Amino acid sequence: MLNIVLKTPIGVVHSVHTSNGVHSISLDKSYNEDPNIVSKLPSKLNVEVLQFDGPTTAQAKVFIQWMQNFFGPSPPAFLPELDNEILNKDNFTALVLRTLMNDTMPGTTLSYAELAKRCGNPKACRAVGQAMRANPLPLVVPCHRVVRSSGKLGHYMSGDGDNIKAWLIDHEKKAAGVV
Repeated sequence: MLNIVLKTPIGVVHSVHTSNGVHSISLDKSYNEDPNIVSKLPSKLNVEVLQFDGPTTAQAKVFIQWMQNFFGPSPPAFLPELDNEILNKDNFTALVLRTLMNDTMPGTTLSYAELAKRCGNPKACRAVGQAMRANPLPLVVPCHRVVRSSGKLGHYMSGDGDNIKAWLIDHEKKAAGVV
């Protein structure tokens, strides 16, 4: 296993990699829970490697490049290789995560209800919310793009990261030329 820690415009991001790809991504809540983080964001959208412990693999380099592109001025044109068992399962959570990753474009949002509908179960809004909570690959599987039907954000990072979610949505809209 390879661990990569990155400093990003939304704070510290930890990732774990196998020889087949990215296994998990987590936002460091000890840093990112500051409600004023958005006002502290750097003017430049740099991604800096803070820690890289393990073998340097081509997939790890691609992931770092993807993160740099994600936070850059235009959306990434590719996805890093992923290796997480949740995405490969044959259940509703996996379907929701795959649908979200493959069927939503940067700069767009959709409601929990719309995502449930796209997954073939329009009444499963709460189950979609649970799938968002179980997402092992935030940013790559863009759960920040899912909002309430009212347009309100919901509770990103259990409500501690709503400002980060708002920033991510705004950044993606600018990068995609939607705003």
